[in-house]
Amino acid sequence: MGFLSRFRRSAKTLDNIGSIASEEDLPVVSESRNATHEMEPVPIPEHEVESEWESTEMIDSIHLDRDKKSQRLVERKKKSQKPTKKVSIRTRPSKLVPKPSQGLSIDIDHLVEKKSRRKISATPAFEELMSELETTLLEADMGHEAVDEVLMAMRARLIGAPLPKKGDLEKIIDSALIGALDSLLRVSYWDFDQTVQSLLKDDAPIVIMLVGVNGTGKTTTAAKISYRLIQDGLSVVVAAADTFRAGAIDQLSDHAERIGARCIRSQRGGDSAAVARDAIDSAVAKGDHIVIIDTAGRMQNKTNLMQELKKVHRVASPHIVLFVGDALAGNDAVEQARTFQSFLNFDGAVLSKLDTDARGGAALSIAHATNKPIVLAGVGQGYDDLIDFEPSNFLTQLLSDDIDPSSFTIVKRDPNE
Repeated sequence: MGFLSRFRRSAKTLDNIGSIASEEDLPVVSESRNATHEMEPVPIPEHEVESEWESTEMIDSIHLDRDKKSQRLVERKKKSQKPTKKVSIRTRPSKLVPKPSQGLSIDIDHLVEKKSRRKISATPAFEELMSELETTLLEADMGHEAVDEVLMAMRARLIGAPLPKKGDLEKIIDSALIGALDSLLRVSYWDFDQTVQSLLKDDAPIVIMLVGVNGTGKTTTAAKISYRLIQDGLSVVVAAADTFRAGAIDQLSDHAERIGARCIRSQRGGDSAAVARDAIDSAVAKGDHIVIIDTAGRMQNKTNLMQELKKVHRVASPHIVLFVGDALAGNDAVEQARTFQSFLNFDGAVLSKLDTDARGGAALSIAHATNKPIVLAGVGQGYDDLIDFEPSNFLTQLLSDDIDPSSFTIVKRDPNE
């Protein structure tokens, strides 16, 4: 049973398909010359149809009248959006290598192109269905802004669409939902391995800095990334810059010994920025390719600790900054990512424990909240259990318990989209 099961049961059990439809907004050409009234089509404002959620075909078939619920969602979104702080701490130019990503959709052109005297409308039954979806997404621990985006996308796709037969309504709802969820993940992805190789052509060592709160798996992720790069024939130095916990220093040192990396460390309570600098100097002296800095976990509301993290960033001047989040943390991970983004302007996210997350709240929300891609994902305990994050694969696994995967269509995205 998937996380959308309850919502889809509600959609299936609509007693009367006509309860989400109306005829008043659909122009009907009367065959009788004695017709007393002919409804004029309502023009669609340009600013409303230029939505990233809609294909050309859908724009032609869906009327985007703004109902009161949509207006409330727009206002709620405006209120929840906080001005992003401008970050000017990066000292190296970004040379991330973009890569195409794949989205997911369900082809329903043959359904929405059918003429109908009735269209889906914002009736009480429709509103109840959207309320059920909102509850389902919030219970999946999605961020509130991401939930609002999904609801507005669903409305844009559904309201005004020709009312299908009852058996086809489920397909139209599924298609709208997949399109809305896919849009949350539609950011500019970049290739981790190719970016490292590209950077090495111009500079060495390449410095990768990992940030995040306590307990998200940063140290294990540092070991997994190190192992991945060592398997590619690169030499790696890890910096145990989490000097607050002696256990973290020993843990990273043990990982380094197992995978064949060198570890630069200090005593507990040492200067984390100095450890990072020593690791870089050591890599330069011995000709190593990569330095990975494992920083101390900091709660995003501890301003003094976040300022110290900025000091490490300033001293190390990393080529790549990765936020490490726990997929099981849901909306908490989203808020953490947003705060770290305002302080450090990270380049992408790594989600740990993605293989144990059946709801996908964090993964669906982080990219939308920060406009940064999820680059890598931890899917197990082994050093090689670190994979490239691919939106279409993630959505397929997330939704396959609720929706027949054979109906999915893979859509290639432009890397600059």
